Amino acid sequence: MKEITFRSNMRKTGTGEVPAMHLNNAFRIIKEVQKKFKQFENEKKEMEDVIEQETLKITQTKGVPRLKDLYCRPNLSTRRVIGTLEAHSNGFRFHNTHGGNVDVIYSTIKHAFFQPCDKEMLIMLHFYLKHPIMIGKKKTYHICFYTEVGEIMTDLGKSSHMYDRDDIEAEHAEREMRQKLKGAFKNFIEKVESLSKGKVEFDTPFRELGFFGVPFRSSCMLQPTTHCLINVIEWPPFVIALDEVELVHFERVQFQLKNFDMVFIFKDYSRKIEMINSIPMSSLDAIKEWLNSCDLKYTEGAISLNWPKIMKTINDHPDSFFEDGGWKFLDPESEEEGEDEDSDAEGDASWGPG
Repeated sequence: MKEITFRSNMRKTGTGEVPAMHLNNAFRIIKEVQKKFKQFENEKKEMEDVIEQETLKITQTKGVPRLKDLYCRPNLSTRRVIGTLEAHSNGFRFHNTHGGNVDVIYSTIKHAFFQPCDKEMLIMLHFYLKHPIMIGKKKTYHICFYTEVGEIMTDLGKSSHMYDRDDIEAEHAEREMRQKLKGAFKNFIEKVESLSKGKVEFDTPFRELGFFGVPFRSSCMLQPTTHCLINVIEWPPFVIALDEVELVHFERVQFQLKNFDMVFIFKDYSRKIEMINSIPMSSLDAIKEWLNSCDLKYTEGAISLNWPKIMKTINDHPDSFFEDGGWKFLDPESEEEGEDEDSDAEGDASWGPG
């Protein structure tokens, strides 16, 4: 049976009820059941890649490496609550003052980053995980522990001549606090790297190689590390592991434009490309130099491409893609060089002694 229809008239029965009301009620219940089933299926699909971590082995001795007065992102509850991060035998435990806690096992960490507070208002430890874990009712590949440094807000109404001495003392106190925090974080990192026996090694971004761009909705500074390109100050964070990238393509590279876009194509073609928009044109040469130092191939073009369509075509016909030269269509210079080589070869073949 493909389809069945139920009908009811609007005449009142002896009981005073309208038969059509029963059909409306049945229709509403069916819709609710369909909605709940669809929600259940979506949750089940979303949880497929979530794995259960091994049990944290708590270190009972008093000398457990510890960082106090930290916040966690994502939040463990609806409110931001201060807590303590501890390093145990096989993983971290963060517990806050409201009794909530989260464990991160060393073996689940793919990349660990230390974001110092140099020219930043936050200092943090950020973990990019191999598999997502559950924080509350949501899964996440990223978790960070941070504290704020100095004043994020500035009183614009204060006179430039008021409290100059207080401001100087406050700046001096802030510099001391930054040095103290950096020392505490570095000491914790050294203990963790020794305790984890090489399972966790922290990567620090090179701020001097950083450039501004828009990976999501707002502009932020992207900073290279030894193994990644990151921005972990903003949320959601942006992390690209360089060993997973096959090609970087620059779009909208034209002299009359002030900005260009940067596309990351991964070795796993089934994975969605990542893009950074609106990068200042003045950063192009420095980015190319950085990519060369990482042995990453890059191409550039004057127009924006339809990447979902391109990747779908490649995944549907991979053999044809490689037979046609792979990514050569992105690099017009390579085609021109090939044509020049062919013409030179034809000229050499036609030349002969008279």
